[in-house]
Amino acid sequence: MDITTIVIYLVSMLAIAIFLNIGGWYLVVRIINSFGKRLKFHHFVATRHLRGRKTGFLTAIGILAILGVSFSSCTLTTVLSVMGGFSDDLKQKIISTNAHIIVDNYGSDLGGSQAAESSGDDLRFSSWKEVLAAVEKVDGVLAATPVVQGEAMMNARTNNHGIQLKGVDPKSLERVSQVLTGLDKGKAEYITNPNALFKHVRERRARLYGFSGKKTDVDSDDNKKDNGFIPAPVNPKQRVLPAVIVGRELATSLRLYLGEEVNIISPLGDIGPTGPIPKSRPFRVGGVFFSGMYEFDSLYAYTSIEAAQEFLRKGDRISQIDVAVVDPDNAIKISTMILEELGGKLRVRPWQEINTSLFSALKLEKIVMFIFLSFAILVASFCIIATLSMLVVEKSADISILLTLGSTPSTVQKIFRFEGLLIGLVGTTGGLLVGFGLCMALKYVGLPIDPEVWYIDKLPVNISPLEFLAVGLASLCITQLATFIATWIASSPNPVEGLKNA
Repeated sequence: MDITTIVIYLVSMLAIAIFLNIGGWYLVVRIINSFGKRLKFHHFVATRHLRGRKTGFLTAIGILAILGVSFSSCTLTTVLSVMGGFSDDLKQKIISTNAHIIVDNYGSDLGGSQAAESSGDDLRFSSWKEVLAAVEKVDGVLAATPVVQGEAMMNARTNNHGIQLKGVDPKSLERVSQVLTGLDKGKAEYITNPNALFKHVRERRARLYGFSGKKTDVDSDDNKKDNGFIPAPVNPKQRVLPAVIVGRELATSLRLYLGEEVNIISPLGDIGPTGPIPKSRPFRVGGVFFSGMYEFDSLYAYTSIEAAQEFLRKGDRISQIDVAVVDPDNAIKISTMILEELGGKLRVRPWQEINTSLFSALKLEKIVMFIFLSFAILVASFCIIATLSMLVVEKSADISILLTLGSTPSTVQKIFRFEGLLIGLVGTTGGLLVGFGLCMALKYVGLPIDPEVWYIDKLPVNISPLEFLAVGLASLCITQLATFIATWIASSPNPVEGLKNA
C-alpha cells in the first residue's frame, strides 16, 4: 500500500464521517419531532429550537460541536485499539516463544539423582526427571521440557556480546515453544547432531575453496584472477563442535554466518593463582531464529542440554522446567495445581507473573492515554457550551414567556439539557461508528509499517467492546457536564427583562 492509497483512504473516511454525523443529526431530530404530541413538554420545545429556521447559524455551530465530539471519540477508540493491538501482539509473541509456566528451585538448580541422594532436602522426588513426569500428569498441561540456563559471553572474531545460554532438547521444546521452528537459517537438529552440521560446513568449504570447473594453471597468479580460481587454505582446521542457535539480532551484531566457530566464555571457570579463570569453549553456529522480540533475539542462544551442562559445570542437574498449557490464559490456575502436585517445595511461576511489570506498564500507559485523549472530547464540548449559550441569548424572550406562563426554572434547564444530550449522543455514536470502521479497515486492510523497526509489517489492532463502551460513556458524561453552564444561564434571567427585549 503506497502513500497515495493511504491518503485517498483517509480522505474517504473523513467524508464518510462528516456525512454520517450530519445525516445522523437531521435523522435524530426528525425522528424525535415525528412523535409530536406524545413528546414531553421540554422534549417538544428542545426539538423545535433545533429545527427552527431562525437558528441556522446556531445549527451550524451545533453540527461543528457534533463533528468535534465525533472525531475526538473516533481518535480515542482508534488509539486504544492500536495500543491494544501492540499489547496483544506482544502477548502472543511471549506465549508462543517462552514457556507458559516455569518450575524451578528458587533460582537454584534442580538436582539429578546423585545430587538428590546427597542432599538432605525433603523434596518428594529423587531427580528432576521425576519432577518432569509429575508436572506432565497435571490436567491442562500440554508438554514440559528441561532447560539448562546460564549467563555467558559470546566472542566472534573481534566482537563480544553477553548472552543467556540455554541447553534444551529440541524435540520436547517444539511442544513447549515455537522459537526453534521455522529458523531463518540452519536446522534445529544440528543441536543434537553436530556431525550433520560439520558435514554441511565441510561441503560449504569445498564449494568456496577449489576450482571453478575450468582448467587453469594453479601456479599462475594471472590464471587465478582471470579464470576464477580460489586457493584452498593450507591444512584447514575442521572439527566437530557443539552447535549453537542464536537470535537474528545477535547474529547481526556479531556478524555471524552459518557454520562459523564462536567462543562462549563463562565466568564459572577454574581457580588459578590470581583468582577465578573464565572458561572458554568453541561452538559452531547451527542456525538463526527470529522470535519478533528484540531483547529475546539479541540475548538468547540455544544448544543441547549435554553441552550446556558440561560447559556450565552443572553435572546432571538442570536450571528449570518449561511448561506449556492448553489454555495460556488459564496458566495461573494450572500453576496452582502444579504447585500442589509438587508439594509446595518448588517455585511455580505462570507467564503473567513473570511479565507482570511489562503488562502493568502497558496497562498504565493505556489508562493515561485514555485520560489525556478524553480532554480532546472536553475541548470539543466547548462548542456545545457556545451553541447552547448563544441559543439561550437568542431565545431569552421565549424563556421569559415560558416562565411567565408557569414553567419552572427546572423545566427550562431540561430543555437545554436535552439539546446538549442530543448533540453529545449523535456525536458520540457517530464517532464510535467511524472509529469501529477505521479499526476494522486497519485490521483487515492494514497500514504498512517498517518491520525492521517494529518487528511487524502492519499496524496491529485489537477491537475491545469494553473500551468502546468506556469511550462512549466518558463522551456522554463530558458532554452532559458541558451543558450545566448553559442550563444555569437559561434559568437565571428575569422574565420581565426578557419580555422588555422581546
